[in-house]
Amino acid sequence: MANTKIVLIGGGSYGWGPSVVGNILSNEFLDGSEVALHDIDADALELVYRLALRYTEATGAATRFERTTVLAEALDGADYVVVTISTGALEAMRADLEIPETYGICQTVGDTVGPGGALRTLRNVPVFLHLGQAMERYCPQAWMLNCSNPLSTLTRVVNRETGIRAIGLCHGVRGQVSFFARFFDKQLEDCAYVNTGIDHCAWLTELVIDGRRVEDLLLEMGIDAWLALPPEQAERDEVFGALYPSRCGLGLWRLLGALPGIGDRHLVEFFPGFLHSEKNVNRYGLKRTSIDDRQHGRTRARQRLEERLAQSELPNPEGSSDNVAGWIAALAGGPPIEDNLNVANVGQIPELPLGAVVETRGILDGTGYRPIASPMAAALEAVVRPHVLRQEMLVSAALDGSFAAALAALSSDPLLVHPDQAHPMLKEMVAATSQWLPQFC
Repeated sequence: MANTKIVLIGGGSYGWGPSVVGNILSNEFLDGSEVALHDIDADALELVYRLALRYTEATGAATRFERTTVLAEALDGADYVVVTISTGALEAMRADLEIPETYGICQTVGDTVGPGGALRTLRNVPVFLHLGQAMERYCPQAWMLNCSNPLSTLTRVVNRETGIRAIGLCHGVRGQVSFFARFFDKQLEDCAYVNTGIDHCAWLTELVIDGRRVEDLLLEMGIDAWLALPPEQAERDEVFGALYPSRCGLGLWRLLGALPGIGDRHLVEFFPGFLHSEKNVNRYGLKRTSIDDRQHGRTRARQRLEERLAQSELPNPEGSSDNVAGWIAALAGGPPIEDNLNVANVGQIPELPLGAVVETRGILDGTGYRPIASPMAAALEAVVRPHVLRQEMLVSAALDGSFAAALAALSSDPLLVHPDQAHPMLKEMVAATSQWLPQFC
């Protein structure tokens, strides 16, 4: 689509960059667009840019790519701004994970809730505010499509503090529905579902495959007996073993009345009983992603990128777990899409505060987006609402540079083993990452 400018902030990401570029080039409606790759890491940016040029040659697309480390140049005249960044990268995230562990706090991911999610919010919120304000100056009518975690708070600050329209993309719910579909040897397209909640704490209040409720199918197959098995047996079970990555969430379904809309890796951080002690982590067979794991993944992603560039034949574009290009095309007047949206609550979840970023299905087309009503039962509200309120507190604390406000939010987080840990832990985490928290200095 000629005359459409798409910007990828974090364009040097070894993981996100190639997949988003490939996603854009695979979308016929966006052919002929201008794509600006921006990153503060010029070396990484150059690698992704070179791959983008090879992908363009391989596909014969008319899309034009440019790269720059200057934000104003990237944003000038943009129509859509995709953000895939993490302030401080793995160096900052090491403190998110390793300092809480010295206080006995285990986190499986550490990027959304708990001490890790709180610190990641504090250092990223000012950056997203800056991006939103820069967009107001250079591309005031553009959409921001945020793929960065913590997705809810970072999307929220742009909507709350600027005039820019920001929406959050997370493939988690679609991935979870596909996960259930595969168990029954079906495809995502064979499923009908309704989801409610917030990012990484999502719930399927309806999930139907071939006219049957998945809950009924699972019960008929004897899932309760499987849920009672020790982790080792459950993982090896010939019938239900494929559902092991959501075993904790399925146990919660039997208590709360809704199937999990996200895998255990994220969901258990909202239910500290699974994580309070190494013994419990092992009891539930949970796997935590360490900084070393992430560093290995980053190194491998760069190796894959370099290998693709070294190929004598032109490489075909990689796929993308998030259909960024499809969303952009829909908003630009192309084929409409129904997908999982993280957007401001305008009543689609009446039990949660208006304005908060919530997660439901919705329609994207040339008029914008329209979320689908997805109310939640009291049992789910009791879990989700406190996190929404805490997210709002953390956004304000990050903007004000208020240690006291950040402490108040962290003190009530259920992942804390003891509330009196909050002050020394937060003080230590802020000190360890002070170069990315100037508002607290």
